[in-house]
Amino acid sequence: MKTKVVIIGAGIAGITLAIYLRRANIDFVLLEGDKVGGKLNIINKIENYPGLLSISGEELINNLKQQLDYFKIETRYGLVQTILKNEGGFEVKTDVESIISSVVVVATGTSAPKEEIVNETKYRGLGVSYCATCDGSFFKGLDVAVYGNNNIALEEALYLSNLASKVYFISKDNKLLGDELLIKELTEKANVEVRLNETILEIHGDLYGVNEILLSNNEVIPVMGVFPYSGHKSSAAFLANLSPNMNKTFLVVNEDFMTSIPGLYAIGDCIDKKVRQLATSANDGAIASSTIQAYLRTLK
Repeated sequence: MKTKVVIIGAGIAGITLAIYLRRANIDFVLLEGDKVGGKLNIINKIENYPGLLSISGEELINNLKQQLDYFKIETRYGLVQTILKNEGGFEVKTDVESIISSVVVVATGTSAPKEEIVNETKYRGLGVSYCATCDGSFFKGLDVAVYGNNNIALEEALYLSNLASKVYFISKDNKLLGDELLIKELTEKANVEVRLNETILEIHGDLYGVNEILLSNNEVIPVMGVFPYSGHKSSAAFLANLSPNMNKTFLVVNEDFMTSIPGLYAIGDCIDKKVRQLATSANDGAIASSTIQAYLRTLK
């Protein structure tokens, strides 16, 4: 199969790009390996997306599917195994088919968090969240726990410290890891308690949600929210053959959202950026549409 553009990932970023390309009459394929919507599938409520007062992740996914149907955009399913560079562009090999294209856009987001804590999956959307800037406002004046030890965890804990009554920053390591300025700012927060050499073993709750955590030292701490950040990474392992520039596990792009490989673009949460939100992912898709069209014109 041949096309102009292959978009890998049908989350907010990928769908936004697909809509813009369809309106520009650019031939493309929208690929998804699992479920349309990306991280929306694990977000309970959204109250910070412009124009939507309050909506669940499931409702927004349904709206997106309706929009895809309206523009007659087909979502093709298949897990990308590898991408090969050729003279005309790329060959995207999935477990179902091979697609030849001039441009490839990676919009795979971050990897689905694996359950590291007992009951973590059970309480997703009921106190367990992977996005403080998405859900932090629901925990105003309450006690929460952040679990992890990296810049993402530090930044999210700092954000929560301005909303929550108390933030327990819990890490299994014996020292804090990340940017020194972030560490200094976090440790100076009066309502943040750093707990090192400890692991969250279990999350406890009831029908209404999380109400406590059990630590590896058998201590039980009452909290209403748990934010695990120990396993987040870009979902782009299939790019190993191309070896684009990365910052740790995230793809480095320029202002046009092109990676270090000409014709290979990346948008959304899989790229190296400071803010990972639905609004910023939609922004990435909209901008990339324009820069990709300009790039395609240079190939003619």
